[in-house]
Amino acid sequence: MSATFTELLASSYPRVHRCTLGMLGDEQEAREVAQEALLKAWRARESYDPGRPFYPWLYTIVRNACRDAIARSHHRAIGGLDAERLSSATPSPLQSLDSKEAEAGVHRAMARLADEHREILVMRHFEDLSYVEIGEILGLPQGTVMSRLYRARQALTAQLRRAGIEGSTP
Repeated sequence: MSATFTELLASSYPRVHRCTLGMLGDEQEAREVAQEALLKAWRARESYDPGRPFYPWLYTIVRNACRDAIARSHHRAIGGLDAERLSSATPSPLQSLDSKEAEAGVHRAMARLADEHREILVMRHFEDLSYVEIGEILGLPQGTVMSRLYRARQALTAQLRRAGIEGSTP
Protein backbone atom coordinates (compact mmCIF):
# COMPACT_ATOMS: atom_id res chain seq x y z
CA MET A 1 0.00 0.00 0.00
CA SER A 2 2.86 2.43 0.74
CA ALA A 3 4.15 2.82 -2.82
CA THR A 4 0.65 3.08 -4.27
CA PHE A 5 -0.44 5.44 -1.51
CA THR A 6 2.61 7.62 -2.11
CA GLU A 7 1.76 7.80 -5.81
CA LEU A 8 -1.84 8.64 -4.97
CA LEU A 9 -0.71 11.50 -2.72
CA ALA A 10 1.80 12.77 -5.27
CA SER A 11 -0.78 12.79 -8.05
CA SER A 12 -3.20 14.67 -5.76
CA TYR A 13 -0.83 17.57 -5.07
CA PRO A 14 -2.12 19.90 -7.85
CA ARG A 15 -5.69 19.45 -6.65
CA VAL A 16 -4.71 19.86 -3.00
CA HIS A 17 -2.75 23.02 -3.84
CA ARG A 18 -5.71 24.47 -5.76
CA CYS A 19 -7.91 23.78 -2.75
CA THR A 20 -5.53 25.36 -0.22
CA LEU A 21 -5.10 28.38 -2.48
CA GLY A 22 -8.88 28.67 -2.74
CA MET A 23 -9.28 28.55 1.02
CA LEU A 24 -6.28 30.67 2.00
CA GLY A 25 -5.72 33.02 -0.94
CA ASP A 26 -1.96 33.29 -0.42
CA GLU A 27 0.32 31.31 -2.75
CA GLN A 28 3.16 30.72 -0.29
CA GLU A 29 0.86 29.75 2.55
CA ALA A 30 -1.14 27.52 0.20
CA ARG A 31 2.00 25.59 -0.80
CA GLU A 32 3.04 25.14 2.83
CA VAL A 33 -0.40 24.00 3.96
CA ALA A 34 -0.74 21.66 0.97
CA GLN A 35 2.53 19.99 1.91
CA GLU A 36 1.50 19.87 5.55
CA ALA A 37 -1.83 18.25 4.61
CA LEU A 38 -0.14 15.63 2.44
CA LEU A 39 2.23 14.81 5.28
CA LYS A 40 -0.73 14.45 7.66
CA ALA A 41 -2.44 12.19 5.12
CA TRP A 42 0.69 10.05 4.87
CA ARG A 43 0.82 9.71 8.64
CA ALA A 44 -2.90 8.80 8.71
CA ARG A 45 -2.69 6.40 5.75
CA GLU A 46 -3.73 3.42 7.87
CA SER A 47 -7.09 5.08 8.54
CA TYR A 48 -7.89 5.31 4.82
CA ASP A 49 -10.40 2.71 3.63
CA PRO A 50 -9.43 1.70 0.06
CA GLY A 51 -13.04 0.69 -0.54
CA ARG A 52 -14.11 4.34 -0.33
CA PRO A 53 -13.27 7.28 -2.61
CA PHE A 54 -9.84 8.72 -1.88
CA TYR A 55 -10.32 12.44 -2.48
CA PRO A 56 -13.15 13.04 0.03
CA TRP A 57 -10.96 11.41 2.69
CA LEU A 58 -7.99 13.54 1.67
CA TYR A 59 -10.12 16.69 1.37
CA THR A 60 -11.16 16.36 5.01
CA ILE A 61 -7.48 16.44 6.01
CA VAL A 62 -6.82 19.40 3.66
CA ARG A 63 -9.82 21.32 4.99
CA ASN A 64 -8.70 20.81 8.59
CA ALA A 65 -5.14 21.90 7.71
CA CYS A 66 -6.57 25.08 6.14
CA ARG A 67 -8.70 25.77 9.19
CA ASP A 68 -5.66 25.31 11.42
CA ALA A 69 -3.67 27.73 9.24
CA ILE A 70 -6.45 30.30 9.38
CA ALA A 71 -6.65 29.98 13.14
CA ARG A 72 -2.86 30.34 13.42
CA SER A 73 -2.65 33.42 11.26
CA HIS A 74 -5.93 35.03 12.43
CA HIS A 75 -6.79 36.16 8.93
CA ARG A 76 -9.83 35.74 6.76
CA ALA A 77 -9.36 33.23 3.94
CA ILE A 78 -10.13 34.39 0.44
CA GLY A 79 -11.21 32.33 -2.52
CA GLY A 80 -8.54 31.59 -5.07
CA LEU A 81 -9.35 32.74 -8.54
CA ASP A 82 -6.86 32.98 -11.30
CA ALA A 83 -6.98 35.30 -14.28
CA GLU A 84 -7.77 32.41 -16.62
CA ARG A 85 -11.12 31.86 -14.91
CA LEU A 86 -12.19 35.43 -15.52
CA SER A 87 -10.66 36.25 -18.89
CA SER A 88 -11.10 35.07 -22.45
CA ALA A 89 -8.46 33.06 -24.32
CA THR A 90 -6.94 36.18 -25.94
CA PRO A 91 -7.83 39.24 -23.90
CA SER A 92 -7.07 42.76 -24.97
CA PRO A 93 -5.09 44.96 -22.57
CA LEU A 94 -8.36 46.62 -21.51
CA GLN A 95 -9.98 43.24 -20.94
CA SER A 96 -6.95 42.16 -18.91
CA LEU A 97 -7.25 45.22 -16.71
CA ASP A 98 -10.98 44.65 -16.26
CA SER A 99 -10.31 41.00 -15.49
CA LYS A 100 -7.74 41.83 -12.82
CA GLU A 101 -10.10 44.34 -11.24
CA ALA A 102 -12.92 41.79 -11.30
CA GLU A 103 -10.61 39.14 -9.84
CA ALA A 104 -9.64 41.47 -7.00
CA GLY A 105 -13.32 42.25 -6.41
CA VAL A 106 -14.17 38.57 -6.24
CA HIS A 107 -11.29 38.02 -3.80
CA ARG A 108 -12.68 40.77 -1.59
CA ALA A 109 -16.24 39.42 -1.87
CA MET A 110 -15.12 35.87 -1.02
CA ALA A 111 -13.18 37.20 1.98
CA ARG A 112 -16.38 38.75 3.36
CA LEU A 113 -18.37 35.51 3.13
CA ALA A 114 -18.98 33.29 6.12
CA ASP A 115 -16.49 30.41 6.28
CA GLU A 116 -19.30 27.94 5.56
CA HIS A 117 -20.24 29.77 2.35
CA ARG A 118 -16.66 30.22 1.16
CA GLU A 119 -15.83 26.57 1.80
CA ILE A 120 -18.78 25.14 -0.10
CA LEU A 121 -18.15 27.48 -3.06
CA VAL A 122 -14.51 26.40 -3.19
CA MET A 123 -15.49 22.74 -3.01
CA ARG A 124 -18.04 22.99 -5.82
CA HIS A 125 -16.55 25.59 -8.15
CA PHE A 126 -12.82 25.32 -7.61
CA GLU A 127 -12.51 21.66 -6.77
CA ASP A 128 -15.38 20.58 -9.04
CA LEU A 129 -16.65 18.20 -6.37
CA SER A 130 -20.09 16.73 -6.94
CA TYR A 131 -22.95 17.29 -4.51
CA VAL A 132 -22.52 13.70 -3.36
CA GLU A 133 -18.79 14.19 -2.70
CA ILE A 134 -19.42 17.44 -0.83
CA GLY A 135 -22.12 15.73 1.22
CA GLU A 136 -19.78 12.90 2.08
CA ILE A 137 -17.02 15.27 3.15
CA LEU A 138 -19.31 17.49 5.22
CA GLY A 139 -21.52 14.67 6.48
CA LEU A 140 -24.64 16.23 4.95
CA PRO A 141 -27.47 14.93 2.78
CA GLN A 142 -27.39 16.01 -0.87
CA GLY A 143 -30.42 18.30 -0.46
CA THR A 144 -28.70 20.18 2.35
CA VAL A 145 -25.57 20.58 0.22
CA MET A 146 -27.69 22.00 -2.60
CA SER A 147 -29.47 24.47 -0.33
CA ARG A 148 -26.22 25.60 1.33
CA LEU A 149 -24.61 26.08 -2.06
CA TYR A 150 -27.62 28.11 -3.20
CA ARG A 151 -27.36 30.34 -0.12
CA ALA A 152 -23.59 30.69 -0.60
CA ARG A 153 -24.09 31.78 -4.21
CA GLN A 154 -26.70 34.29 -3.11
CA ALA A 155 -24.33 35.67 -0.48
CA LEU A 156 -21.51 35.95 -3.02
CA THR A 157 -23.81 37.63 -5.53
CA ALA A 158 -24.91 40.12 -2.87
CA GLN A 159 -21.28 40.88 -1.98
CA LEU A 160 -20.41 41.35 -5.66
CA ARG A 161 -23.37 43.68 -6.18
CA ARG A 162 -22.34 45.76 -3.19
CA ALA A 163 -18.88 46.02 -4.75
CA GLY A 164 -20.36 46.91 -8.14
CA ILE A 165 -19.20 43.67 -9.79
CA GLU A 166 -21.91 41.63 -11.44
CA GLY A 167 -21.86 38.60 -13.68
CA SER A 168 -18.70 37.18 -12.07
CA THR A 169 -20.19 34.57 -9.80
CA PRO A 170 -18.81 31.04 -10.13
